[in-house]
Amino acid sequence: MNGRTFEHHIAKLLRRDGCPNVVVQGGHGNRGVDIIALTANGRRLVAQCKRFAPYLSITSPDVQKFVGSAKVLYGADVALYVATCPFTPEALNIAAEAGITAVHRGVLEEWSAGEPLRILE
Repeated sequence: MNGRTFEHHIAKLLRRDGCPNVVVQGGHGNRGVDIIALTANGRRLVAQCKRFAPYLSITSPDVQKFVGSAKVLYGADVALYVATCPFTPEALNIAAEAGITAVHRGVLEEWSAGEPLRILE
């Protein structure tokens, strides 16, 4: 699965879990957000999708950039950072402090298998 296909896979999961108006806008010029949607109860959702090798990690600077895009540029109520690799402990701390939902490989596998993502409920 390439990066674009991965973004569409995440969009499909969001639609499955009741999010309407899902728009995949990945690629250059997306201002750090790959997907824009609404949750089932109308909250503005943005997602960043990273398809990285499992031996790599999402770092704190990666999450910090996304916080700026999600909260400042897009005014997101729900922000998902979805990755096929782990997050460093510092990246997880920053995500938690900023209200970003970090979806690492294990959570992603459960979500893909049908387990709903709690933040979407």
